[in-house]
Amino acid sequence: MEYTSFKTKMMEAFRVRMYFFVSSVGFIFFILVVQLVNLQIISGREYAQKSRANMENYIPITASRGEIYDRNFKYDEKNVIIVSNRPSFNITTVPEKFKSKKKLQDTMRRVSKLLKVSYESLMQDMSNRNPWERIIIKEDVDFDTIIKIATNQNIFPNVDWEDAPVRVYNFGEMFAHSLGYIGSISSEEYKKLKSEGYKHYQKIGKSGIEKSYDRLLRGEDGYVRRIVDVRNRTEGEEVGLQPVAGNNMVLTMDYEIQRVAYDAMRDHQKGALVVLKPASGEVLALISKPDFDPNLIISKDNQKTVTDLSGDKNRPFLNRAIQSKYPPASTFKLVTTIAGLESGKVLPSRSYHCPGKYTLKGYKDHDFFCYETHGTLDLYWAIAKSCSVYFYQLGLSVGPTNILSYAEYFGLNEKTGIDLPGEISGFIPSRKWKYKTFGQPWYDGDTVNLSIGQGFVTVTPVEMVNLISGLVNNGIVYKPHLVREIRTNDNRKIIKSFKREKVREIPLSQLTIQTVKQGMRLSVTSGTSGRLGVLKVPLAGKTGTAQTRSRRKEDFSQHAWFVGYGPYEEEPEKAVAVAVLVEYGVAGAASAVPIAERIFYKLNELGYFK
Repeated sequence: MEYTSFKTKMMEAFRVRMYFFVSSVGFIFFILVVQLVNLQIISGREYAQKSRANMENYIPITASRGEIYDRNFKYDEKNVIIVSNRPSFNITTVPEKFKSKKKLQDTMRRVSKLLKVSYESLMQDMSNRNPWERIIIKEDVDFDTIIKIATNQNIFPNVDWEDAPVRVYNFGEMFAHSLGYIGSISSEEYKKLKSEGYKHYQKIGKSGIEKSYDRLLRGEDGYVRRIVDVRNRTEGEEVGLQPVAGNNMVLTMDYEIQRVAYDAMRDHQKGALVVLKPASGEVLALISKPDFDPNLIISKDNQKTVTDLSGDKNRPFLNRAIQSKYPPASTFKLVTTIAGLESGKVLPSRSYHCPGKYTLKGYKDHDFFCYETHGTLDLYWAIAKSCSVYFYQLGLSVGPTNILSYAEYFGLNEKTGIDLPGEISGFIPSRKWKYKTFGQPWYDGDTVNLSIGQGFVTVTPVEMVNLISGLVNNGIVYKPHLVREIRTNDNRKIIKSFKREKVREIPLSQLTIQTVKQGMRLSVTSGTSGRLGVLKVPLAGKTGTAQTRSRRKEDFSQHAWFVGYGPYEEEPEKAVAVAVLVEYGVAGAASAVPIAERIFYKLNELGYFK
């Protein structure tokens, strides 16, 4: 059958149309196949994860921080646990998981009412955070509240709960300034620590040992995988990764000594003390008054408590043992003595007469007083009786350069390096400093004041206990430290032990060392530290009364000092040094010595001197 030319043209046009139609269908089919391959094979895992994410919530499980024990820790025995943890729960949410801002606001209003937290503060906190970050709504929530939220997920969508151990400071204020406390990580801290594995929801050490050793104490968090349905109701959960508790810690501190020291300082509003083993630098006790209870300031809702404590004029957060400096007063006479003996300017037998005051001659004569009339004294008795007139004359004989040099040799112008954050250094003046600061030369009156620890010189209590340690160790000073060892979280293995670390060695002659020690011993047997003479163990000490006003006045305007050690004339390994500072304590013999007496008594009772 033959086709006309018209029919031929029609068939050709039809074939062209069919070709384009089949090609289009084929191309679309090819695209569908490619996309199917992409969805199922190439990007299958990614989309599967996204799908699971819509069905699963990953809730962090905060690791317990390591426990902290006192120095008498023994494995598999009952020990003094200074810091521990207790189980609890946090309520959290992720703002971006809500379908709308209104849904978020409505849910948070219901949650804030149930948990009794401020809705405004909660929303403000969320506005300052990444919306995909998990926000802690409330910490330390009881189990009954968790049940209410878990059984009413339709009312509280995207509101989660998580295990969150709570730090417990078992002795409250007693160890406040040595242990410190933990708190929520701030945005500034998170920026610095994010690269080290810290999470935005974690707590970190804010002060004390908690801060210095945070990386060893904090552990590694885990997470729980919680399965939800399309309505976000929990259908089940499983632990995806178990948390690993932080390492435990054994301190150099002795709970019994710390307790006695705390009780002895209880009646004094302000002050500090440090008890230390000179042969190792181990701190047995450290107290600063006033103090605070770390248990009250570790929660997320602690702002009012922290604000009140920060605004307290007595500054309870200030660790006066390492962060306050005071005129050393008569305790500094030990430095003047050392400078005089080592420079050859004086011998122990050198005598001066004390009529109760010393008159410095000059353009205008000026009287410098002693607290009583002592008569004629040699160097031993001048230390024992703390005769200022003797040391006025000794200081002028020795000269300020020698005195200042030995103050620096003992590190009274440097940080000791104690393993607590925030330590400051004392201050030792110089001729150059005075001229630069006041536009005046160094006068003899400055030397008179310097020789008895008044004027420009200031020290911290921990520096003064280091001074005594240097004398006990015949010139060697070890770095003070509060941590003895780090153990695994099951206490089976020691990860790290902290050995003594020598920080300085002052070349002192045996004559110098024995003269100073004998003078300090006389202070206990027949001098200003006489109250300590009744103890069974032989002790040596030196008192100080620091004037805090320009005028001479017998009232509560003076700080009270005591520094000393025991046993006297024993090997350094057996000795324990003590430094006590009581702000506005009238006099060293009146306020500081009785505190030292209780500490030495307890040390002897516990066998430290045997």
